[in-house]
Amino acid sequence: MVVSLPTTAKALLGLSAVLFALAVLSIIDMLLPRPFDGVLLDPDTPGALRVLDVIPGSGAAVAGIVPGDRIAGIGHRMVRDREQASRVLGSYEVGDTVTYFVEDAAGGLRESRLRLGEKRAIKAPYAYACLLGFSFFFIGLYVLLRQPHQRAARIFFVVCNLFLVFLVCRLRPASYSSVDSSILLAGTGALLFLPAAFLHFFLIFPRPLPRLERWIAEHGRTAWRRLLVVVYLLPAAALGARLAKAWHDGESLSLVSGAPLVNWWILAAYMLLGLLVLAINSEGLQDRRQRRGAALVFAGSLFGLVPFLTLAVVTPSFLHSERFLFLGVIPLGLVPLTFAYAIVRFQFLDIRVILHKGLLYTVTTAIVTVSYALAIAFFNSWSRGTALAEWRFFPLLFALAIVLLFEPLRRRIQGPIDGFFFAERSRLQSTMLEMGEQLTAGLDHEEVVRNLVETLPQTLGLHFAALYLVKGGQLERVAGPGYLPAELPLTPELEAFLGRDRRRLTRLDDLDKEAGESPELARLLQRLALDGVELLGDLASPRGRVGIVLLSGKTGQMAVEPTELKLLAGLLSQAAIALETARLLDQRARQAELERELAIASSIQSSLLPASVRMADGWTVAAVCRPARDVGGDFFAQLPGNDDEPGAVIYGDVSGKSVPGALMMMAAHEVLHALAMTHADPAELFDLANRRLYRIGQRSFVALGYLAGASDGPRLRYGLAGQPPPLRRGEDGEVSELPVPVHRLPLGAFHRGTYQVLETRVEPGELILAYSDGVLETQSPDGEFFGEERLRASLAVSLPEPDAAVRSILADLEAFAAGHPAYDDLTLVAIGRRREAE
Repeated sequence: MVVSLPTTAKALLGLSAVLFALAVLSIIDMLLPRPFDGVLLDPDTPGALRVLDVIPGSGAAVAGIVPGDRIAGIGHRMVRDREQASRVLGSYEVGDTVTYFVEDAAGGLRESRLRLGEKRAIKAPYAYACLLGFSFFFIGLYVLLRQPHQRAARIFFVVCNLFLVFLVCRLRPASYSSVDSSILLAGTGALLFLPAAFLHFFLIFPRPLPRLERWIAEHGRTAWRRLLVVVYLLPAAALGARLAKAWHDGESLSLVSGAPLVNWWILAAYMLLGLLVLAINSEGLQDRRQRRGAALVFAGSLFGLVPFLTLAVVTPSFLHSERFLFLGVIPLGLVPLTFAYAIVRFQFLDIRVILHKGLLYTVTTAIVTVSYALAIAFFNSWSRGTALAEWRFFPLLFALAIVLLFEPLRRRIQGPIDGFFFAERSRLQSTMLEMGEQLTAGLDHEEVVRNLVETLPQTLGLHFAALYLVKGGQLERVAGPGYLPAELPLTPELEAFLGRDRRRLTRLDDLDKEAGESPELARLLQRLALDGVELLGDLASPRGRVGIVLLSGKTGQMAVEPTELKLLAGLLSQAAIALETARLLDQRARQAELERELAIASSIQSSLLPASVRMADGWTVAAVCRPARDVGGDFFAQLPGNDDEPGAVIYGDVSGKSVPGALMMMAAHEVLHALAMTHADPAELFDLANRRLYRIGQRSFVALGYLAGASDGPRLRYGLAGQPPPLRRGEDGEVSELPVPVHRLPLGAFHRGTYQVLETRVEPGELILAYSDGVLETQSPDGEFFGEERLRASLAVSLPEPDAAVRSILADLEAFAAGHPAYDDLTLVAIGRRREAE
């Protein structure tokens, strides 16, 4: 993918080329053939040729030169600096014997003769520092090329370049080279700017610090730029102040690895502050992937930088020794390692790395094959020249060893590799066979396809898969994660794109390239891309489109291989045929089945509702129930009583409408009627009915109300399980609510519930109105609900007789709805007292 680079990124690449060349020059300079005396100079004393270390066995070691000595002259010439020493040494050849004038720590001067040796190789600590530096560089370069327009990516690139120069140029062993001082000076410059760049990066990544954003919004971008200038110039200012103080006091400047100690402390302070900002910033991240990536980078930076800062800053400051500095460089490798892993695993810096299994399989197989060949070669080399090799049967024995030992071992290693790399292909083939067997077994075709889609993430290692079926001109989600849209528009543009090449699987990127002329389609594809969709599978038959399948990318960084795409396309073709068959069968049977169910349910429901209900002497009752459709889930009933006394009146509202609601209503009616014959106590009745309905409810429940008037006075017992509070209309027309129990969960919602029966007095002229929520949810043509206030007002102006009150409220409901279809079933139960009963 070609990415256009902004001007800033191009400028950074130009500067980076210079820094990269400087780092390469530092390494080349270390490898150039030149006479070598075995002396490693102290970088912390640039004004003197102070010996830091001596290579064992070198000319300097044989001559007795030790750490702490100062080289005063070479070849009868006095030398004051590295450039002069480099010119003098350059006039000699390897193997020459040269006279050195050496000043010891006590100030004594002596003459030593030493033989110049071969060029010295780069030592392991510096080689590791170079490897680390170039690791930083190439990670930063990759990030910049992938995200050149992202400010955080550009700052990260600067940080990586400064790490390169610092590690390669500043930490190099000092030598007599003519470019040594320039390279070390460049490393010191990197040390000056590295802390500020490190802190700058974590101030804006993984997101700008919220407090910083508020400060910028309050003070403006100019103030933010001025603050950055201060942050970047502070190390240089601190260095200048320290140099001025040292000059004024006439004291020497404290150096660590050739750099001023004050700048090492600034490096430590800035880096620790950057880690603190990263920790604070990570806590507010909403994206789980970003949080995990930030946590990984924080851990790697913490365990990489803290040992480095301890051994490079704290130890030299207090122990006055740099012998452990390179030990601190070793854990520093955790920083680029965790950044690289965070990029690959968690798409850090919004970079996604796609790995192809075909390439990885080829590389892995090649490694196994080469190892196999090397093992055979080693065995052959080991046996060569031995008595065993001279044996005339050795070739036969060697061939048998290959067949019986090496070849089975190679196959044993190659088997798991094949299983790992081609597991998805094998699972897809098995899924196709299982699907065919299920379809021929007569199972529900749509259910088979839904199960197939739900198992695709596990089969292919995807984040998710979703199935959308065409219903009512829309694409309705029937399987898949809940954060995906419940419905998608089946636009003509989408149909045209899907059917253009008759492809079963299309990458979302390919559709996006062709959607420029359709803004609606472009918005749809953008929304799907934000949800993580990468592949769109078309489920179409010769009769038309049945649905689509949305597939995410893989959970790791592996791409879906072409072979897997072909198998998946065949699987989707099989699924489309199954869905089309199921749809045809369903269309043929649906209408007849629905009519039959409605007729049966309506007949049964009508027979269950009593023509009238009554209570004990002195009470009057009126009740009405109206389903929103042909059948409904609301009901009222008369429970069996004792002896000649009528039982309580119940009224219920089943969760659900139409046929399912009606069936559950009938089940609830029968359960309550049967239990009431043996359990007169309403609280016990509620508890037993709740348990029974919970077992048969199938995610349905029943809101129930219980009303029973006493035969010996104006006491009304009532219980509520999910129903609204009954209303009381006083003799003066004032309307109020009856107290409600503490717990009034619907029956069947939970396995166990606590139910309470309350009691109230109802005097002659007062009226109690119980109702279901369908009364309040009656809608006008404008979509406005009838609501409790209108119900109270309607009850307040009605006559105090139950029959008249029910008729009046029904009339108000019909006038309010004005012919608008009812949304929910409704039930009204009104209870009053006769005056003559007193």
